[in-house]
Amino acid sequence: MQTSDALADSLAVDKPRAIADASAVSRGNDFVPIDLTPVRLPERVSTFNNFENFKAHALYRLPGRVFFNASVENSLRFELNTFQTDGPYLSDMIYRVLPNVNLGYALSKRTRVSANYFFFRDQYDKRDSSLSRNIHSVGGQLQHDVPINQKTQLTFTLFPRALFINTVNAPSVAFYDIIPSATISRRVGMSGVIYGSVLGQIRFRDPFSNFQEGDQFYSAGGVWRKGPWSYLFDTTLVTNFGNRRLRGGPNNQVIIITGEVGRRLNPRLPVTAFVRAEPIFNMGANGAPGFSGFNFRVFGGLRAEIAKPAIFPIKLKG
Repeated sequence: MQTSDALADSLAVDKPRAIADASAVSRGNDFVPIDLTPVRLPERVSTFNNFENFKAHALYRLPGRVFFNASVENSLRFELNTFQTDGPYLSDMIYRVLPNVNLGYALSKRTRVSANYFFFRDQYDKRDSSLSRNIHSVGGQLQHDVPINQKTQLTFTLFPRALFINTVNAPSVAFYDIIPSATISRRVGMSGVIYGSVLGQIRFRDPFSNFQEGDQFYSAGGVWRKGPWSYLFDTTLVTNFGNRRLRGGPNNQVIIITGEVGRRLNPRLPVTAFVRAEPIFNMGANGAPGFSGFNFRVFGGLRAEIAKPAIFPIKLKG
């Protein structure tokens, strides 16, 4: 079943480099929402810029065209409508740990290939015996940049992946996704980025067979930084359609609004404390459990990040 509460979950990973989806499923008739992917937003990272010792070793010892970024997020969130129903609302508190790693090679200054892995554990408080789960994602990305002008860039991404999901009261399940996307981003001054993106997700129960659903994500937002502070705003519309039997429910639409405020704790350490709020509006499911109602989430936690960019030789004019 594709539920919607997780579509905006963990808008925490970086969009010009890769926009992945954050969709959700549940199985059977237990209406258990399962969050599948964090979405990376533009230029949210770079606390690593102050991690000078590690940075110097990475820059000189790794091949120039190799790049990587890695983050670990620990958060505690309150969720108003855990089961995504019209009512009554059942709330819960959830602890999450989310490591995410991307390692790649720049074929040219505009084209990159990379491998991505992330894992997260959601540990519920009141409903630990029915909702707690582990999710692994393994995928690869091919990206190409098209500069429009000095401040604006269009990025095309193809992201196939496999998802492996375990919950406490259900057998393991796997999904296989093909995710093409296009993202346009524009720098605003020296400290801001605004962006828009379109993403499509084609989901199978078996590799490239047994089609389950197709989903579209339309996003717009911005990121601003001022000193140790960072601010993020994102609005995403999601439309879902597919095999009702495999999805476990009807086609539906979702609007997710995300706002985040973060502050770097120490200029020498790549650690940010953040608070994130997400109102989620479900539409078009006619009250179907797992696909309907209003949900509100508020997160608080810590995020640690490191990164190394691809480096190309500089040609000096003689």
